[in-house]
Amino acid sequence: MRARCENGRCLSVSLENVPSFAVALDLPIATKAYGNISSDIAFGGVFYALVDVDQVGLKIGPGYARQLAEAGIAIKADLEGQVTVSHPYFEGLNSIAYVMFRDRGKDGEVLTCTTLKPGRVDRSPCGTGSSANLACLHARGEVGMGEARCSVSTIGGAFLAEVVAETEVGPYKAIIPRITGQGWVYGRETLRQSPDDPFHAGFALSDTWGPQVGEI
Repeated sequence: MRARCENGRCLSVSLENVPSFAVALDLPIATKAYGNISSDIAFGGVFYALVDVDQVGLKIGPGYARQLAEAGIAIKADLEGQVTVSHPYFEGLNSIAYVMFRDRGKDGEVLTCTTLKPGRVDRSPCGTGSSANLACLHARGEVGMGEARCSVSTIGGAFLAEVVAETEVGPYKAIIPRITGQGWVYGRETLRQSPDDPFHAGFALSDTWGPQVGEI
């Protein structure tokens, strides 16, 4: 990890992500709501199904957040039984974690929207999702060694995703992506814990996250 600083301020932070790779490009997927669509399947830290957003008749922007979330959750359900994934080295990584919608923006930038159970969208461009998408661009020959693409989120946040190395993961050609982004301090908080607090380890309820509490 590295930070770019100026005049006592951190302007951006960069980190090199895990080796990322495309498993399948333009894979046909049968969906209940949208008919037959195509999806790229790729790994960027977890497995993603990357879907061009025009296939579901939507756009990536704040006004479409609810529809995108619902579409992503529906497509993720459709993937069950159609797509099988397994990381060559890590046995537990064997499922599609998220559906990420994408679109092309100006000057080669990529618009992104990662959807999460039970019906939310990621407000950030998503580092692992941007890595997975960069791996797909590299597999298509659209991005080469040392080249980068800007990933822009649903609300306009931006990460820079850069290919800094080429490698292999089992049978897959892979890249090492570098993700660069910026954050801002929006508040300070002081936490205290009583020694007799019966919930000192925290708690989780299904009314917040649905019946899949604890699952990806």
